[in-house]
Amino acid sequence: MSETMLAVTGMTCMDCADHVEQALRRVSGVRKVRVEYPKGVARIESEFPLAIDTLDAALPKSYRIKSLPADDAHDRATTSSSPLGKPSGAFGESGRARAGSETPLITTSELTCPNCGHISRETMPTDACIYFYDCAGCGTLLRPKAGDCCVFCSYGSVPCPPVQANQSCCGTQSSR
Repeated sequence: MSETMLAVTGMTCMDCADHVEQALRRVSGVRKVRVEYPKGVARIESEFPLAIDTLDAALPKSYRIKSLPADDAHDRATTSSSPLGKPSGAFGESGRARAGSETPLITTSELTCPNCGHISRETMPTDACIYFYDCAGCGTLLRPKAGDCCVFCSYGSVPCPPVQANQSCCGTQSSR
């Protein structure tokens, strides 16, 4: 038996997490899948170790799977909920709890340039969206894709904090 936690990019809502979960369950050898949209992770229990390329190929093209750095995997695992719904770890410096929720906001995201593939780890503001971002790799000015509120929702490994908190950038409820 093998258990793996991987980053999932491209999710913008809980429905996206459901699509990713369903696609991963169809992969041969997968026994159990749990996708956590706010954290941008998938926990996969399988009969044997599975290649990331195999899992990635099973997903619709708007989603991607990638490995988590060891410190990121530990951080995300310690902020997960216990079976009783109580937090099993500290919120840490990088997040704060949402009103009415025990799940912290994730404020660090990896932006991946669609032009050159350069990945940059950035801290997201908790109360606003970033509309433009200059890629350090090729200088391309990134803008949000149609339907996304910011560059983090379009190109980041984690959606922006306002979307995680189910709000739009201007503080109104989001339809996501």
